[in-house]
Amino acid sequence: MQKKRLLQDIGLTAYEASAYLSLLKFGVSEANHIGRDADVPYGKIYTVLESLAGKGFVEVQASRPKKFRAVDPEIALNLFFERRKSEFEREVITLKGFIEEVKQVLKTIPTQKRKDEVFWTTAVTESEIRKFAVSTYGEIKKSVLIIPPLFGMPIVPSLLPEVLKAIDRGVKIRLLGSHRFTSLSSLISLLGDEDFDKFKKGMKIRLVQKSFNSCFGTFDDSVVVLFQLHPQDNDRILSVVKIRDAGLAKNLSKEFDLLWNEGEEFDFEKVTGR
Repeated sequence: MQKKRLLQDIGLTAYEASAYLSLLKFGVSEANHIGRDADVPYGKIYTVLESLAGKGFVEVQASRPKKFRAVDPEIALNLFFERRKSEFEREVITLKGFIEEVKQVLKTIPTQKRKDEVFWTTAVTESEIRKFAVSTYGEIKKSVLIIPPLFGMPIVPSLLPEVLKAIDRGVKIRLLGSHRFTSLSSLISLLGDEDFDKFKKGMKIRLVQKSFNSCFGTFDDSVVVLFQLHPQDNDRILSVVKIRDAGLAKNLSKEFDLLWNEGEEFDFEKVTGR
């Protein structure tokens, strides 16, 4: 039963798996004999065996009646894997082409926006917050102002590639951290030389001596992200709220600028030893 299930897991039908297992037992046999042993209806056994032959699991002797021989599993499975791999690669290439075409078509749809439009979404679990962060950075076009939680967050290393992509698009990022933010240096030190130069070019960082009671970010002067820290552990995020509200973003940006002016510039080379 386990053997049959494993063959089904890689893509054979239940009838194909049963017929191949029977044929492995017999070595060479005729269709009616295989059908009886594998419990495959007589009206379907030839179709099943021909399908197995097409997939490389069975060889067919064109005699009267036809005889069938099981291909050695090591050979059959390796060939099946390579064939399926090639099929998947072609499907991925085709899908990528369709995706790019759909992107271009959907960009032409005009979006009606109201000046007073406000829309918010939330994320709670770590996996939700990770998806949230990735999608948010993927949408940014111009600027980011952010006072993030401490860099003890598990999601930060996985977010770095998205930050670098945003910088590649010309996004300018200003990040403000407290004096406890020095762990940032160990994270930046993981970057290769090319990514480090890119990061330094697109990211301005300042540190202040005070600790922040709240953490937030504004994106493109229209989106606000509020971080709710865990009440017992400020290195953990309890939840994140993203609010599309240009008025709120404008007010928080002003507050950010006041704090920014008090900050001391982060020396990339000195702190990271480059």
